[in-house]
Amino acid sequence: MKRRVLLIIAGIVVFAAADQVLAHHSFSATYDSSKKVEIQGSVKEFVWRNPHSFMRLDVMDKDGTVKTWTLEWGSTNDLTQAKITRTTLKPGDELVVTGEAPRDESSLRLLISTVKRPSDGFEWRGRVE
Repeated sequence: MKRRVLLIIAGIVVFAAADQVLAHHSFSATYDSSKKVEIQGSVKEFVWRNPHSFMRLDVMDKDGTVKTWTLEWGSTNDLTQAKITRTTLKPGDELVVTGEAPRDESSLRLLISTVKRPSDGFEWRGRVE
């Protein structure tokens, strides 16, 4: 009887963990590492969370219209190790960001490689090849 209960519990644990493993995506499925993009704009929002932090950046197009890009970054742990906190970037900060382009060319997304804030010289270099 004990063995049966343990097997049932083990099965539940494996089943629950499989959902989390399958939910994570590969960066290469979303972004094309062979295509680098540089954008410049104003921070609209910085979302500090796991498993990935995100930033929304208002970028002015060549025709003068402002479009909001979604930028994917590292986990809170990765960023904390790089001395970045939830208050390092604030709405209104002007940034120059480079990163990997999305595979869907109509998508305004970017996987962050570098971040520069010219106003004070702040610079983060992460996913650089």
